[in-house]
Amino acid sequence: MRHNGRVRNSSTGREAQRRRTRARVLGAAIEEFQRAGTSSADINAIVEAAGVSRSTFYFHFPTKEHVLLELIRGDEDRLAEELSRFLDTPHDLPAVLNEIIRLVLALENQWGLALFRDVTSLYFSPTLPQEENWLQHPTFVLLAAEIERSRHRGELYDDVDAYSSAAFFLVGLYALLTTNRESNAERLEVLRKFVKSSLRSMQRAAVPADYPLPT
Repeated sequence: MRHNGRVRNSSTGREAQRRRTRARVLGAAIEEFQRAGTSSADINAIVEAAGVSRSTFYFHFPTKEHVLLELIRGDEDRLAEELSRFLDTPHDLPAVLNEIIRLVLALENQWGLALFRDVTSLYFSPTLPQEENWLQHPTFVLLAAEIERSRHRGELYDDVDAYSSAAFFLVGLYALLTTNRESNAERLEVLRKFVKSSLRSMQRAAVPADYPLPT
């Protein structure tokens, strides 16, 4: 029994070490991606900063795209947690759309414009793993559920498809953010119009002329 306990402890220790190494490599890779851009990132700089070998980098992340996917999954989970807390408070569908925009803008600010565009472009890249789909993105699932609830309350047209509408909104949002290089005030105005047109395509009632976006 003692021998089995030592084996388990050893196995647990190795797994903990593997996780720490992976996190260190990921952190160094993100910093390099932010500095140089994903395509120009220097693997040698990453492994030197992380204190590992090139083989260790490729063991954890076979391609640069795998680094981006790891980043996406971790930060999307945190974004979804924040959105879930918001959904626990009184809200309507316009408020949900604006909260998602606020959270995504915060993520863009955290990553930096270059890395944000690299991450977003991965969604539309042929190199994206086939097993990745919208249903694996918690923010999409939460938004689709909110749209469906709004439809059941009679606030939306009967033929509104929650999953398609959620996908259109998120794809449109990321596309606008990555292609619009205007001033912050002008970007917010574009996003305001985007929310208004998204709601107009779904809602039975008139959309407010100016639904406030967070600044």
